[in-house]
Amino acid sequence: MSVAKPIQDYVKTLTTQTQTRGNNTFRRLLRYHKSCVPLFAAAIGISILGSYLFMLEPIYTAQIIDIVTRNDPNENVAITQLVLNIVLAVSAYGLTVFGATLTQGYAAQFIVRDIRSDYYGSVQKKSFGFYDSTAVGDLVSRATMDLQAVQFFLQTWVGVIVTAVFTVVFVFNTMFSISPIMTLISVLPMPLIFYLQYQLWTKTMPLFRRMQLILGRLGAYVQQNILGMKVIRIFRREGEMDDGFKQVEQMFVDTAISAGKIQSMYMPSPQAILTLGIIFVYLYGGNLIASATLTIGDLVLFARYMIRLSFPLTNVGMLNGQWINAAAGLERINDMIDRPVDVQDRADAKDIVIHDGGVEFRDVSFGYVKDRPVLKNVSFKVNPGEKIAILGSTGSGKTSLIYLIPRFYDVGSGSILIDGEDVRSFKITSLRRQIGLVLQDVFIFTGPIADNIAFGKPDASLDEIKAVAEQAKIKEFIETLPEGFDTIVGERGVTLSGGQRQRVTIARTLLTNPKILILDDALSFVDAKTEQDIQEAIEGAMKGRTTFMIAQRLSTIKDADRIMVLDNGKIVEFGTHSELMAQGRIYKKIYETQFLEKAPEDILKVEVS
Repeated sequence: MSVAKPIQDYVKTLTTQTQTRGNNTFRRLLRYHKSCVPLFAAAIGISILGSYLFMLEPIYTAQIIDIVTRNDPNENVAITQLVLNIVLAVSAYGLTVFGATLTQGYAAQFIVRDIRSDYYGSVQKKSFGFYDSTAVGDLVSRATMDLQAVQFFLQTWVGVIVTAVFTVVFVFNTMFSISPIMTLISVLPMPLIFYLQYQLWTKTMPLFRRMQLILGRLGAYVQQNILGMKVIRIFRREGEMDDGFKQVEQMFVDTAISAGKIQSMYMPSPQAILTLGIIFVYLYGGNLIASATLTIGDLVLFARYMIRLSFPLTNVGMLNGQWINAAAGLERINDMIDRPVDVQDRADAKDIVIHDGGVEFRDVSFGYVKDRPVLKNVSFKVNPGEKIAILGSTGSGKTSLIYLIPRFYDVGSGSILIDGEDVRSFKITSLRRQIGLVLQDVFIFTGPIADNIAFGKPDASLDEIKAVAEQAKIKEFIETLPEGFDTIVGERGVTLSGGQRQRVTIARTLLTNPKILILDDALSFVDAKTEQDIQEAIEGAMKGRTTFMIAQRLSTIKDADRIMVLDNGKIVEFGTHSELMAQGRIYKKIYETQFLEKAPEDILKVEVS
């Protein structure tokens, strides 16, 4: 199967969906203009002045022509003054263009900043379920490429619209004063121009939407392949990945070419139609000159104004194309902002302090997909300060269970209580601040090791950082580095070994001094000796605190206060090591099998009698 095929299907589906949305996109964009009203007011004023100055040069030129055609030698002074007026008008017009561009540029930066801030803030609030189904590259594309299209539009739209409106007003007012009939002749092509602009909008809008969607998927595709480059090279799939990229890229090129063909057909039309209108104006105006009811200067002025009228209309056409592109990007940004947050504070949520750390699950069921439960009616109670080990085969629900405690996901039914309070009664920031979580998939930020350890407590002193580093058995290694705790680690911690990264994340969690500690197979990357050292450190640091630990090594979990065995989303055994061994059921078989170097997952498939 072609790598690009799923992306093609995805783009086709989303393109159809987005064609039904976006009616309020512009109105929504206008809300962001409120903070920049003074800047836009200035841009409008400057643009109006610029429109007026833009009309002066043809007037002065027409007057010079009439003076010259009269062949009056006494008018040389007047011609000199008119030439000076032209120079001043053109120079002043240039300054207005500069001022309007600069003012709109400032406003565009502020608006894009606010949109980006809202977008990033909304992404930050999304639950784990959102990230489970959303590609990182697509999120980045929305914050960069889509917003860039919005910025291009914001930098010009006010000036273009205001200039177009007032230019038309100034032009037609002057033209009508010269000849109402000639003005009517020049107006006749306008309905056709507006019709062609409408056609441009309706035909290119779907194509620009499609281009933005493809760019988002292309970003996700590139990001995925870069992160998976080692796997790609191991299995020698570079050629196929390259072909997949080229196919998706070709989708974008084909769509862009289609949009470009339509634009090249429709966008020059206003100027071409107006130029044809000038021919009829010359024919009619020539007769008026012959009858001495119109001067040559007035006819030239009329024709010049018609030509100048094409400039703002052409700019409006180009602005229309920019808006089509910007609207497609805004729809994608707004779509992400508007996606509901699965996990959020209730109206009555409070900052609650966890004093003891007792945890209780009451008939909890949960599933990532509706009607496909991962946990089924799970109930248990953990006393404050207990260390609970969780064991189970892949897919049994271990990680899902511990992720429900800090509300990375919300339960489907039932409730989870900490110190007798439903976790949904806590404010999310308050709850997570008091729960420490060490994941199996560790993440290290680019920067000093000290900053990585202090990520959860930025105001921590160096002594505090060193203390938890020692507890996590990483201090000695860090001090051997040339710059010690100030040593810069590469992206995702690639300059550290797996075990070293794991210990840095353990130190990071210990620094927050949590009431409840959750270790998601956190010792999987360390050797047996380091595992034992860290276990001893954690035992001391977490004394009197509730701890949940997922682990596959029974040497790690057999000393837990109690051991929970999960199978197919249900608790099948729960007790101390001695109790479970005495029962002689699944745990005992796992224990014996592991020391016989067999896979414990095979035993967990045994039907519980």
